[in-house]
Amino acid sequence: MKVNYVKNGIITLALAVPLMFSFNLTTSAELTNSGSPDAGISVKSPDNLNDTWKTPINEGIIAWNGTPTPVTIGYLSSSTNTITAASYPDTWYGLNSQWFSPKYRYTIQLNSRTIVRDATNFSNFVKGATVHEFGHSFFLKDNPNTTKASIMKYSNDFNTVTTPRQYDIDDVNTAY
Repeated sequence: MKVNYVKNGIITLALAVPLMFSFNLTTSAELTNSGSPDAGISVKSPDNLNDTWKTPINEGIIAWNGTPTPVTIGYLSSSTNTITAASYPDTWYGLNSQWFSPKYRYTIQLNSRTIVRDATNFSNFVKGATVHEFGHSFFLKDNPNTTKASIMKYSNDFNTVTTPRQYDIDDVNTAY
């Protein structure tokens, strides 16, 4: 009788060990419930802005387009999605407002007042803020609870942190 228990225990262990290693051991994604249902999104070119703003905004778009994810951002003159920069009295650097009526739409506002105040490298700062705000269009959550690097963290210094990090890429790939 004792042998049967040991035999059954070995069989159970033999089945359990391969199952344990077949699961993905990475941390779970921290996504929001707001984002584009499609990995490809359009935005109207910010023609009202000068090249000092347009160039780093474009570099932020290129940063997302260059990731190993299915997401793409393209300029489309007829797009109802917008990105702009203006002075706002609020404390944020950027704001991504999204709604679904009748289809997914978003608008990104960059706060020129806070960016100019805090940027020591203006182009990098605008690029980093742009990448962060577009991250929301791909379901990325503000300030994720992780020790890993993320463009979505509030502790980022956009003077130096300007591109999606591996954590962000993994989360976007989970979403799409």
